[in-house]
Amino acid sequence: MRRSWRWGVLVALVAAFVALPFVLARLPVGSTGSDAAETLRRVEQSVDRPYSGYAETTGTLGLPVSDGLDTLASLLGGRTQQRVWWRSSTDWRADTITPTGEEGAHTTATARAVWDYEDNRAVVTEADLDGAVRLPRAADTLPPLLAARLLSEARPTQVSTLPAARVAGRAADGLRLRPGDPLSSIDRVDVWADRESGIPVRVDVYGRGATKAALSSTFLDFDDSAPSASTTLFTPPPGARVRYGQRFDLVRQIGRFPDRGLPSTVLGYPRAASPDGLEGIGRYGRGVTQFAVGALPGGSAASLRDQLLLARAAKKLPEGIALSVGPVGLLLTDPAVTGESWLLTGTLIPAALTRAATELRAANGAA
Repeated sequence: MRRSWRWGVLVALVAAFVALPFVLARLPVGSTGSDAAETLRRVEQSVDRPYSGYAETTGTLGLPVSDGLDTLASLLGGRTQQRVWWRSSTDWRADTITPTGEEGAHTTATARAVWDYEDNRAVVTEADLDGAVRLPRAADTLPPLLAARLLSEARPTQVSTLPAARVAGRAADGLRLRPGDPLSSIDRVDVWADRESGIPVRVDVYGRGATKAALSSTFLDFDDSAPSASTTLFTPPPGARVRYGQRFDLVRQIGRFPDRGLPSTVLGYPRAASPDGLEGIGRYGRGVTQFAVGALPGGSAASLRDQLLLARAAKKLPEGIALSVGPVGLLLTDPAVTGESWLLTGTLIPAALTRAATELRAANGAA
């Protein structure tokens, strides 16, 4: 074989190897004949199944604030790459890949250890309680966890089938959720579940009127076999700095403020029970249509107001300052005579947020 031919064959083989994942992704996927209700049931039953893989999340929610929210802004407004090993809800590990290294989160039934490889430092805190209110973390955007959150209250009448797709080289059945709530800012949630295990492997969330997903999370590599216990176990390496304590959480800081007359219902949605220590935050809504309400003292409200005014999309309304970032809405009311302001945020259309602000002011005797 002449040298030029040998190089030609080598180039062809390399090209074929590189193109293989793309070819696999485009292979036709046959239908199982399952209806939407059956796919939803399989997704719900998969919550305790183990898995591992590599996932990427892309967000288009450009949050305009950074004080205490820089990590959240990066998570919801950029690309996040993660490796995950999931044995159970109380035994899992997720490593977030950064340009300079990795940050690993190891979770057990009693503790959560966050390990920064670059700084050789770990922070160990108590495990989150069930139903805890906190800011989102990277692992919350993994397809199985994101789908579990968004489909938690879905009814069979709200879902329909989507064409099957190939995700991470595996056949996946599609499911679409439409909230059907006139006050919701979420238009639809599209989920693809691995056909073998029922585990969600891709999730796309669309706001009203949007043609591009506000948040999209998908596995590029996926395995539904159980990871080994040694993979999720956290053992600090020699010389590592380990600190035991509580990580700062802005939600918990707001929740420390007293409950300033939060009503039992807002916009007809009943208030959910608040966890201990977070009585100052009111949670309302159902399914994917949910919002939170809290009263901020003058100083904290003024700082947030200054940041919101810098955002191009911020609007000054009679009720206060409003901002919509994709399907996520936020409204900070003008100060009351007591100096406090209401902060409302969630998946509500702008008109619903202003109505909610008016109800809160009325419930507290303010015009």
